[in-house]
Amino acid sequence: MKISIGIEKYNSSHGGAEKYCWDLSHYLAEKGHQIDIICLKGVQPSNPRIQVHTIHPIKFPQFVRHAMYSLLHCYKARQLRDDLSIGLGNTFSMDLYQPHGGAHCAWAEKEILKYPKGMRKIMRLIRSIAPKNAVQRLLEIWSFRVTKPEVIAISKMVKYDIMHWFDYPEERIHLVPNGIDTQRFSPRNISYRTEIRKKYGLSDDDFVFIFVATNFRLKGYDVLLDACAKLKDLPFKILVVGPESTWIIMKATLMGLKHTFIFGGKINDLERVYPACDCLVHPTFYDACSLVVLEALSSGLPVITTSSNGASMYITNENGYVIAPGDPQSLAHAMRKEYEHPITNVKALTFQDDHVVFDRIEQIILEYIKKRKDMVCS
Repeated sequence: MKISIGIEKYNSSHGGAEKYCWDLSHYLAEKGHQIDIICLKGVQPSNPRIQVHTIHPIKFPQFVRHAMYSLLHCYKARQLRDDLSIGLGNTFSMDLYQPHGGAHCAWAEKEILKYPKGMRKIMRLIRSIAPKNAVQRLLEIWSFRVTKPEVIAISKMVKYDIMHWFDYPEERIHLVPNGIDTQRFSPRNISYRTEIRKKYGLSDDDFVFIFVATNFRLKGYDVLLDACAKLKDLPFKILVVGPESTWIIMKATLMGLKHTFIFGGKINDLERVYPACDCLVHPTFYDACSLVVLEALSSGLPVITTSSNGASMYITNENGYVIAPGDPQSLAHAMRKEYEHPITNVKALTFQDDHVVFDRIEQIILEYIKKRKDMVCS
């Protein structure tokens, strides 16, 4: 088949939807399908079955870029006349929709919690009239009200959000959670514990929470700081993994947590770092399905996260805690419980690898094509 995939950036070096799209397109190409990538900016892959088509809308301001991209994507997809079109966001014309970042309306509602209570009404008003938000909201409404594609949801939370906000039929939503590299993330990496702890100046006796993020504010860094300020009687450590900045280091210092927080910066051996720690803390305001939670659970690590994380569907009393987003008191309580009565012998969860996930998506594609042919014939 000929399949087009729409995504603004097509590059394996990016995470999230970009990495997902890259891996999916290569999997489908290896299965013999012809893939057309419609993007703003892309890297040409080595597989000759994948063709990258770049379109060039006005780049600034951002809301104009999003709007122009969606229109040009629709025009290009119709030109290519592929058998099926897949959209991963900021598009409105597709047969299959994989909202990798979740439902935008749900994100907007929960993300507002990162602001102080007194500012939330003002920020909600500002967000409601912001041009970028308005364009993305319109694209989402058009997709679910007019286009009505088959939907691939990466978590139960995303599925329920779409059903709730758009009264979307459940039978049109396919629950296909993300996969991870199950060989890479494993409790076997506990063998690197001493080496990793020495690298970050940690002793064998230190109780270490690990916090992993790129967008620190969205992932609840400030909430974590407030929670740790309530736990100064406990001698734990927080290993922070992600891009360092003067701002994040200064905040910890100003709150008297300079010796509690260890900033590791960006790293490429997370699979070794997880088992060297004692618990992942991920107080996110919104995550469609956080990969870091899946990776930690696969590594045999207990997890503290929020109900606004789709990956919370994997958390039980035996492997962690689920708390409300934006609640330092609840986070501090969970961290204290984990410190004083650590969850040990966590049974590492076995997740599907990418090939199993993409095989399921190919099945959905084939079923959709068959259903459409049957409708035409009838």
